[in-house]
Amino acid sequence: MAKKNSKAAVRATSKRRLLLFFTVVVMMFVIIAAKIGYIQIVKADEYSDMALEQQTRDIPITAKRGNIYDANMKALAINQSMYTIWVRPGEVEEAERKEKGYTKDMAEELSEIIPDMTEEEIYESITRDKTVVKLIKYADDETTQKVREAYLDKETPVTGIQIAETVRRYYPMGAFASHLIGSTNDDNNGMSGIELYYDQYLNGTEGRWIKSSDASGRNLTNGIEKYYPAENGLSVVLTIDEVIQHYTEKAVEQVYADTRAESVMALTMNPKTGEILSMAAYPDYDLNDPRTPLLASEQAKLENMTDEEKVEYWNEMWRNPLINDTYEPGSPFKLLTTAMALEENLTSVNDGFYCQPIQLYDRILKCWSSASHQAETLAQGVANSCNPVFVTLSQRLGIETFYEYLEAYGFMDQTGIDYPGEAESIIQSKKNAGPVGLATMSYGQGIACTPVQLMMSLCAAGNEGVMMKPHLVSKLVDSDGNTVETFEPEVVRQVISKQTATEICQMMEGVVNGGTGKSAYIPGYRIGGKTGTAQKVENGRYTDYTFSSFFAMAPMDDPQFAVLFIVDSPKGVHYGSQTAGPGVYAILSDALKYLKIEPVYTETELNTSVNKMITVPDFTGYTYEKAAEILKRVGLTAIACPSGEAGFTIVDQYPKGGEKLAEGNAVCLYKE
Repeated sequence: MAKKNSKAAVRATSKRRLLLFFTVVVMMFVIIAAKIGYIQIVKADEYSDMALEQQTRDIPITAKRGNIYDANMKALAINQSMYTIWVRPGEVEEAERKEKGYTKDMAEELSEIIPDMTEEEIYESITRDKTVVKLIKYADDETTQKVREAYLDKETPVTGIQIAETVRRYYPMGAFASHLIGSTNDDNNGMSGIELYYDQYLNGTEGRWIKSSDASGRNLTNGIEKYYPAENGLSVVLTIDEVIQHYTEKAVEQVYADTRAESVMALTMNPKTGEILSMAAYPDYDLNDPRTPLLASEQAKLENMTDEEKVEYWNEMWRNPLINDTYEPGSPFKLLTTAMALEENLTSVNDGFYCQPIQLYDRILKCWSSASHQAETLAQGVANSCNPVFVTLSQRLGIETFYEYLEAYGFMDQTGIDYPGEAESIIQSKKNAGPVGLATMSYGQGIACTPVQLMMSLCAAGNEGVMMKPHLVSKLVDSDGNTVETFEPEVVRQVISKQTATEICQMMEGVVNGGTGKSAYIPGYRIGGKTGTAQKVENGRYTDYTFSSFFAMAPMDDPQFAVLFIVDSPKGVHYGSQTAGPGVYAILSDALKYLKIEPVYTETELNTSVNKMITVPDFTGYTYEKAAEILKRVGLTAIACPSGEAGFTIVDQYPKGGEKLAEGNAVCLYKE
């Protein structure tokens, strides 16, 4: 009986154990099924996205930024092929799990390949919690090749490294037209100048290369692969002429050295179209290294600055003072006051004036010259730049009419030039100006404008009284050279009559032939101009420093070329005729010949040695040094194009071999 009970107990225990085991197994299946259901249903989208992210490689295809050309399609800003090296930290982490120490070894090896990155910096980059990390933005060919050999050019490529071709902005002429062209940031987006203003056209649209691959980088058989090509940006064609720009830059640099000025600037324009032909300011900077000043003295200053001071210094260095800053123009403004009075029939060319001080309330307004000009006509007053003449004209005009003309000449608005950050003129309100303010404005003090604004207004006289909007870009072209958009010359308004414009041009010619502007006289050319010397304002007060300037046009029977030259705070002599005059002469003497404006000599000029012309040799195939030596011997000078270059073989020149130049002129010599 006891034996029977013992067997029954064993069977009962076995059943319980089987039941327990079965229950556990069922529960495990239930849990597994629930987990599978949770993964397949609840978390399906999340895990699907994770798998897709791990398998998908999204490689950006950089769009090529459009080029910037001068008016003759010479490249001023282009793209340089470089490489971007990417790392996928997730794949590096996966490799680390398979092979301990993989990440550290990779960081150590890459630190020996990549310049300017430490092992610690690389380790931090390749272990970030990101899908993709940009390790090097612009890697050169040598660095890229070393990375390829170390990681990709193997039977089984090392996981986690990718190389994509990219482009970097490059300026083949360095500092050439730096304040005009501007520069880009590390992402190839416009940061200043034309690069910024036309950024939406230049930039293009980035493409993508999306493909599926396994952990080793091999393409998955049933994976996706989509390629979206980049859309390249449009190229910008400037109105700037590279040759005239060279002449202008050479002149401002020379005047800067001669006058020991704070800065020197100049721009030239076609009065008939508003096209800016050149625009230069000195000191300038290298567009390929925009944070390093070119002058050693300025580099030393920068080294001792705080980060905040450096940012302020760079912003100042990059500013284009011809558009972004204002100044008191001084005597060139007298031409506008004269035009106002002529247009209102309040004076005439032969109207009589007398040079004597004029008292207005507690102010005595005198002529710039210590010796009185005494009795003079209006034309003589303009030639002599006699302040009392213009004070008298302003009194005849009255403040209401004077301000109406200020608005008509565009001083109440910006010019609208295609350039970022154009400054607005600073003009006293009519209420606050009063008789004294009106009088001082008549000769260009107490009113501030941008140089480009003054240029626009003065050029109206050279275009039969029609004022043209200044512009820097003539058209946009695609990568095949097809014109996409053209920017035609734009009329602002007829500001004075044709008769008044003719009379102003005649008086300007008198300034150069026998007045304060004789330094711009060039035999064979009818040149008109107006010199200027205005006290400089700092912190709201006039100082002993000046803006010395010279505005000129030629030829005065049919003006096609205008130049405004400004010297900021020259040392020693400060009159515009003596500081800016030589710069204007240098630009005009070169540019007029380049523009094929033929000289017409008077009999007196023909009887002088000025018509003794020098035949320019053909220097094709010569070294620059040899050509410069020959030119020096015959009385001419050489200009290397690009500027600053030397030791190259000449492939082109201007003027061409066989043409004639007067002694002292320059020949541009070009490298390939």
